[in-house]
Amino acid sequence: MTSKKTPPISENPSAKELSDMLPLVKAAKGITGFLQKIGLDTEAVGGVNDAAEAALTQSDILDLPDRFNSAFGRLGWVATNSMSVDVMREAIAQFEAGDVQGAEQTVMDWFSADNIRLFGINRSKSFNKATNRWHQLNEAWQLTEEERYYSAVPLILIICDGFASDVLGSSPFEKDADLTLFDSIVGHETALPSLIGQTTKGVRKSSDDEVDYPLRHGILHGRTLGYANRKVCLKAWMLFISLVDWAIDKREEEARRAKHEGKEADTWSAFFERQRKHQADKAAMETFQPTEWLNPSVDDFEKDSPVFSFFEFLQAWQSKNYGRMASRAVNLTGMKHGYLAGRLRNDGELIELLEFDIQSVKQTSVARADAIVVMKGSSLKGPVQGTYGIAAFRNTETGDVAMPTDIGDWQVQQGCMFNLLHQREIN
Repeated sequence: MTSKKTPPISENPSAKELSDMLPLVKAAKGITGFLQKIGLDTEAVGGVNDAAEAALTQSDILDLPDRFNSAFGRLGWVATNSMSVDVMREAIAQFEAGDVQGAEQTVMDWFSADNIRLFGINRSKSFNKATNRWHQLNEAWQLTEEERYYSAVPLILIICDGFASDVLGSSPFEKDADLTLFDSIVGHETALPSLIGQTTKGVRKSSDDEVDYPLRHGILHGRTLGYANRKVCLKAWMLFISLVDWAIDKREEEARRAKHEGKEADTWSAFFERQRKHQADKAAMETFQPTEWLNPSVDDFEKDSPVFSFFEFLQAWQSKNYGRMASRAVNLTGMKHGYLAGRLRNDGELIELLEFDIQSVKQTSVARADAIVVMKGSSLKGPVQGTYGIAAFRNTETGDVAMPTDIGDWQVQQGCMFNLLHQREIN
């Protein structure tokens, strides 16, 4: 429940601006209908009418987070920027119809392998201060896919603690940790702060009783033993994805505050543009079909394709062009281009790439692709070779995951250099 001192999410400044605009949008829809009847610039008026219609259709999203948190917050699910609006809407309808179990299953179904990777693991890259956080995340994801929940759940909780500590500067699980944010859905007290509160409930004695919530103290201190089930595991991922959304909102908090204090009014065009972007991203993600290219040739692909990015990265490594290699490398910590190129040059002295053959590339989501590559190299210990999996991600300039309508570049995970060096082949 929201306290009396804290307004609901629908009263956040950004939501309030849009809420205040809705009467004008409704009026605009009525006016465009009249103008169409008298035949005035039908095409242009029709475009405005369509935009207004789309805005009114989606207007329930303003109070959707509050309704979702009210229904599911106590169960360990909260509204975040990442959570699908349609999933929240469907789950609320089921909940209000009395089908709590079905509603919770609808929420759980959203936590697919692809969504965990896209909205959790991939988007966390720019905040990871230690490279091994990436390996931890992939291990937790793999354990989840293999349904090895005894190992997956505590690892996810450990990751949550470390990740948030990197961003906050202290543990988010400390008693006085302040996780609230200005003008934020996930930073509202009914969202992430509520999850943290439930996660840190004390556990006084050991028990085999099955639980349906990832109780941090009980699990990590070996007292809560009945946590090895999918529901608990997905709620742990809920916590992590919430932390990623929170980290992004925290990074942009001062800009939101400055805008609010400057009283910059939201324009109709900006409002409609957000609606169009949301709809376009949603449509692209819903219609996306995984695509695989076998034995691809670089000449057959445009520069903005994932296949081309793999070729460019590997060719640059092979020719020791570390500047070009850096432009195609994942940059987790926002290093300057020259510094990253220098790091890659240092790594290249340990492992040279002599030959490579890309056997296949599969784009598995709007922002991830995986290649299977046969590589031969030379290390200080002698020749090395094998077949390796290499990942690429489509990121924005700031290092965030690029949505379909965002400007972004495909960047290759440079961990393949050490995989070749240590001959860590795919299974």
